[in-house]
Amino acid sequence: MVGANALGMPVILDGLNDQGLSVGLFYFPGYASYTPMTADNAKRALAPYEFGLWALANFATVDEVREAVKNIVLVPTPAPGLGSPQGAVAGAHFFLQDKSGKSLVVEPVNGTLKVHDAPLGVMTNAPTYDWHMTNLSNYINLSVKDIDTAKVGPMTLSAFGSGAGMLGLPGDFTPPSRFVRAVAFSQAATPNKTAEDTVFAAFHILNQFDVPKGSVMNAAVGEPTPEITEWTSVADLKNLRWYFRTHEDQSIRMVDLKEALAAAKGEMSTIEMEETKQPIANVSGDVQ
Repeated sequence: MVGANALGMPVILDGLNDQGLSVGLFYFPGYASYTPMTADNAKRALAPYEFGLWALANFATVDEVREAVKNIVLVPTPAPGLGSPQGAVAGAHFFLQDKSGKSLVVEPVNGTLKVHDAPLGVMTNAPTYDWHMTNLSNYINLSVKDIDTAKVGPMTLSAFGSGAGMLGLPGDFTPPSRFVRAVAFSQAATPNKTAEDTVFAAFHILNQFDVPKGSVMNAAVGEPTPEITEWTSVADLKNLRWYFRTHEDQSIRMVDLKEALAAAKGEMSTIEMEETKQPIANVSGDVQ
């Protein structure tokens, strides 16, 4: 498997395995409710940050995960960097997808693990997944089809420019708004001829969710600090490649899982994601 661990621990919060299964941990504040650990369930208990590692290490499809989730519990175990300095456990829920295109959401709600099929292949943060799906009904008017004019009584109104079909699309950074945008842009995506073209298209969609530093002040962990998009990733589940870019380096980098596993020679290995800042190329001398 390959992916981002983010915590400096032997876990993966966002990545894929050699069977074409991907997993992502998503922040779920105010809604996650874990199962208390007891002597009876200790042998099948996982910390929230261990879920991705467990899924990628054991399964090839979301159907396998759906069945296996019945036999585990998530218990409130804190991790460095997730939760408050006092050791509170951060809420998390999970999104999985396999190479068939099937997607699955797993959420710890009311002390149990709720599982949802995710036919639109989209996930953000709180509230619960079923709430987000219901909320989509508020945006059934959105369309990629342009609207040039509209009749209002005896008057004909003209659009100021293209894009009027998407008028009303929420543009803020809240999870519900991002969920709606993710559905709108992913469903509007046009087919691509190659895997590389598809990767570029995916990153263009993900541009819509990048948080510029200073636009969101987050107090979820300690004092209010500027929230940023730490990294953005795309998983090619057919060719087993994991692509990423970071806040400091927006160039797209790729890890070919088969090549990486061969280079690692059976050992757990690390690739630094945020090693240097992205260089700025001076092309002034390329004038023709």
